[in-house]
Amino acid sequence: MKNTILKKNLTLKVIFLSGFLLLGFTNKLFSQDSLIIYFGDEYHISSPHSNGFMKLFKCTDDGRFIHYGKTKQIVFPENFIVKDTALALNYFTGWKNSITPNQVLFLIGNYSSFSPVVYVDYNQNLDFSDDGDPLIFRADTSAIVYLNNSEFTSAQFPIKLYYPNLNPKLKGQVKSILGSTDDALGNDNVDVDYWFADKRMNLKVSYLVFDEDSLKIGIYDYNCNGLYNDLGFDRITISDSKNNPISIELNQGAVVYTDDFAIKVGNQVYEIQEIEASGKYIKLKKSEEKYLQPIKLGSDISDLNLKLLTEEITTIQHIQEHGKYLLIDFWGTWCKGCTQQLPALKKLVESNKDKLQVIGMSFGDTKEQIENYVKKHTIKWSIGFADEDLIRKLRVDGFPTYMLLNKSGEILLMNGDLEQISKIIE
Repeated sequence: MKNTILKKNLTLKVIFLSGFLLLGFTNKLFSQDSLIIYFGDEYHISSPHSNGFMKLFKCTDDGRFIHYGKTKQIVFPENFIVKDTALALNYFTGWKNSITPNQVLFLIGNYSSFSPVVYVDYNQNLDFSDDGDPLIFRADTSAIVYLNNSEFTSAQFPIKLYYPNLNPKLKGQVKSILGSTDDALGNDNVDVDYWFADKRMNLKVSYLVFDEDSLKIGIYDYNCNGLYNDLGFDRITISDSKNNPISIELNQGAVVYTDDFAIKVGNQVYEIQEIEASGKYIKLKKSEEKYLQPIKLGSDISDLNLKLLTEEITTIQHIQEHGKYLLIDFWGTWCKGCTQQLPALKKLVESNKDKLQVIGMSFGDTKEQIENYVKKHTIKWSIGFADEDLIRKLRVDGFPTYMLLNKSGEILLMNGDLEQISKIIE
């Protein structure tokens, strides 16, 4: 997936931080020239209701493994007993000059016991003899690994590892999606029963109070390097802490941090002066810039311009057929998930052709690539080009993304799935 930069704004109602200090004020803040929002040392799981998987692949007695077609050699820790030994990789972008770029390597001993010995290659040099003691697993068979950014050592990227205890149905789904015998790097996988589930803990949250209302603001390390101030990548989000959880999704309130980012505090607009690299605080400065409300559910986008495959520029209002819902499919020929979803999308369109219209907006493809793909997969709906500007405006956060508009061009779903869409248009 190609990352996008969203130049949007966020409304933040805050008078004082519960338990923290805002520029010396412990009660009410009125229109200040600047504000500071502090975050504690706690890290939060960014997606509480979902997790990834860390596949284990077999490690040879001599410590050799294949990494994207190249044979690599690890150094075992001192006194390490090579028994039921496996390796695993997890995503981390914060270490410069890594031998396994954007990936940290784990060495797992005695994995079949469910009481494994797990070493982490913290400095990503394939030498486990210089990385200290193994992880300590708690009574609930979980452990948290803290990965440090190589150039800003106080910045951390924590990952929670645990055994998922998959039922047979879920186990089959995981095998189907991630593969059960070959890890695509050239190594043999260990049985899925011994894989770890993982949850990234790259969200920091501060709790706020506005009169009687409790709010919270979160900062999210989107590119997984332990830093929270990467322009165009990292995100800021707020929520009513009583009723709604913090969300890292763009279509649920999160906003990408940009150099023209604005926050509305009460009736005053502030720009971000600084986000401390490790996520300790945010500094805000009063701004006279006009506050722009980001596109959200219910927004009317009927006058939005679209560029079609024919090179024609049109509007949604002009292209949308009278009396039909419009489904905008953001996709790419390079996107495996888009191709996997295509049969189900075709079935939905065919079953509802009297009330549903689709336009596919391709991102990152040439006209020739799109035409070949359309012909190969017999796609019959209109196709257009989704450039960076359109992706920014409509807050597209991944591919495929399905955006459903009502018959008047207002957004009903920003990142719906096909089952949700089917129920709405029934």
